[in-house]
Order: sequence, then C-alpha cells, then structure tokens
Amino acid sequence: MIKEEVKVFKDPEALAQGFTEFLLKLSDVYPQMNLALSGGTTPKVIFDYWAEHCKETIDWKRINFFWGDERCVPPENVMNNYGMTKDHLFDKVPGINSNNIYRIHGENEPEEEAQWYSKVLLGKLMQKLDLPSFEMVMLGLGDDGHTVSIFPNQIELWDSKDICVIGEHPESGMQRVSLSGRVVNNSQYVVFLATGKNKAEKVRDIIKNRKDFFNKYPAAKVNPKKGYLYWFLDEEAASLL
Repeated sequence: MIKEEVKVFKDPEALAQGFTEFLLKLSDVYPQMNLALSGGTTPKVIFDYWAEHCKETIDWKRINFFWGDERCVPPENVMNNYGMTKDHLFDKVPGINSNNIYRIHGENEPEEEAQWYSKVLLGKLMQKLDLPSFEMVMLGLGDDGHTVSIFPNQIELWDSKDICVIGEHPESGMQRVSLSGRVVNNSQYVVFLATGKNKAEKVRDIIKNRKDFFNKYPAAKVNPKKGYLYWFLDEEAASLL
C-alpha cells in the first residue's frame, strides 16, 4: 500500500511556495537533511524562488545537496543539472556551503563516476536495508513516463542491485548517471514535481491506474517502502485527475 498524497497548486510559483513550506516542516524533524535534487523546468522555478525569497528562511547549513541523476556533460553545458542548480541557486545564496554539495561529475567516464558516486552515498547517508537512504528525493516526470534517468526502454534498470546505474536517452543516446529505483524507493520522502498540461496524461495514468502502467513507466514503480510519496502539481498537470 503506497502512502501517497497529492497537492495541487494554482501555478508553478504557488507550487514553489508550497514545496518550500513542506521542506521547512521537514527541517524541523531532521537536524540534517540529505536532499537529492532533480533537473528540469519545475525545479528551476523552485530554485529561483529559494534564491529570491529564502536566503534567510532556510537554514542552508543543515541541507546536503545530492542529485538523482546527471547527464554526462560538463557543468558549463546547459543540459547539466548541477550547472543549472549552480546558476539558479548556489551562486545566488551565500549561505550555501560548497562543502555541502555532492555533485555527479558528468564530465567523467560514466561507469567510473557511477561507482564513485555510489561510494559517496554509502559514506554520507544513513543506510537502511543495506542501501543509502535519503531524507528526501525530488523527482521529475518525463513525458514518456521516465523518472531520474531510467527510461521505459531500460525499465529493468529500476530493480538493479547497483546504487547508481547508467541510463541512456532513447533518442539522443546521451548517457546519464542515475540513482537506481531501489535507492529512490529507500528514501523517507519522495516528491514528484510536475507542472504543465504535457504532464497531465502521465500524472493521471500513474496516480489513477498505477497497476496498468507498472511495467511500462519507471515513474509508476516509485513506491517508498518505508516512506511517503507526495505529488506537487500545478492545476494544469493535475487537470485530468
């Protein structure tokens, strides 16, 4: 049984505010939070909101930043998730300590980087069931039903015994270092962040008919075994619910 809650907001800006309030509540529970970030449009809105409104209200010293996935390109490439976060958040908030940032090095050889990042997670995170356990993982939802960098044509990677896996975009062939599904589902809080009408169909499929899409969409396999699943949606993404 999935412990799941859906939160709907008027627009992306309202979603960013609502997610921030949620993060602040969890910060009261955890003295130190290990947070896995996502790339994409919606996190960018959230990072901009934090940079503008939360320089003082969030205790940045108590957050360690990780990533759920990273494209195998250097930080200066516009497709690099860390680079996007640096531009929209880290460079704008002096209170964020670089020692609290644990990025995936997209410029390195993918297999070696996956192994290295796995060791970082084992060393920095609490472990449950012999796997690293994040306090929170932020997830995006692809138009094809992918999440982190596990795509429908590689859905078997979800259950990999590895901590980090190598996903490959089905069209561009670009490789990405990604958390495995077992690590995602070992987290205490998992939060899908989705905005826009182009997300509405997949949001409906997964929330309303999860069993029908369990073996089709990696995002339908998100089910934190000992934790909680939240959906933060704007009205457009939730329009088919």
